[in-house]
Amino acid sequence: MTGTAPGSLTELHTESCLVCGSPLEYLDTSIDVTCSMCGTAGRGHIRCPQHHYVCETCHGAGFMAQLPALLAVSAAEGDASPFRIADRLMDHPDLPMLGCEHAHIAAGALMTAVRAAGVPGVTEAHLSEALERTARQAVSAYCGLTGVCGVVPALGACYSVLVGGQCGRGPQTKAAMALVSRLAAATAAEAEPGCCKAYLRAALRETVKALEADVGIVLPRAETVLCRHSDRHPHGCRGPACEWHPGHTTISKETHMPTTVPAAQARYDDFFSLAYADGALSAKSKILIALGASLASGCAP
Repeated sequence: MTGTAPGSLTELHTESCLVCGSPLEYLDTSIDVTCSMCGTAGRGHIRCPQHHYVCETCHGAGFMAQLPALLAVSAAEGDASPFRIADRLMDHPDLPMLGCEHAHIAAGALMTAVRAAGVPGVTEAHLSEALERTARQAVSAYCGLTGVCGVVPALGACYSVLVGGQCGRGPQTKAAMALVSRLAAATAAEAEPGCCKAYLRAALRETVKALEADVGIVLPRAETVLCRHSDRHPHGCRGPACEWHPGHTTISKETHMPTTVPAAQARYDDFFSLAYADGALSAKSKILIALGASLASGCAP
């Protein structure tokens, strides 16, 4: 899919390199880069084999410039479903397939829905505040680099704005942190290989539940939707393993087992996948650490 490009480009490639459409390289360490669109120099962890680089500001600039007006349309329609609002935004042709524009969609959709639901005292200023907080912590590709998807702090920001959380206010901050921990787990469950759209849907569902249970804000629950972007995923869609994939329901019924064995096996496999993957610690170092921990705790190696 292509979209409208800002600046000197006439066309954006929204799946991979925005400039030329080549598959992107994801790096273990940051390198010196210069944005191909605005010329800003900096450090980055993603680049194109053709040496194109697009900074966070330029990455979704076309879509982000339109986001306030798109949210205003949903507000005028009085739509109180954050899921419907988010799905419409995710279908926009200028939205990159992956990127923290999805975090802004999550925050914008939720706050717009809360206002439409008639929650007293929630204003346009609260929406703007949630989006500003989102911009400070949501950075594309940091789901892998730090383990925190940008959708998580985005929805945490919304919750904090709604309950009045700030540093020094213990109960509100504790509640926001508790929700964020739930959202981190919800997004982690979708992280093979990882999809911003799945992260958004899963985290938004948990946030809607929390708002109802914690503060009595009742919003429409998630409807059954089928993803229309599975063929666009640059890392390869999970297919029927994703609950929003068109084939998910059929596959789930065929493979369902009423035991805990598959889940236990999956955790076992995950452990060894991590153990044998090189990072800052080599696979050998990880195994030696695990062996030492087993011996120290009295377990048989």
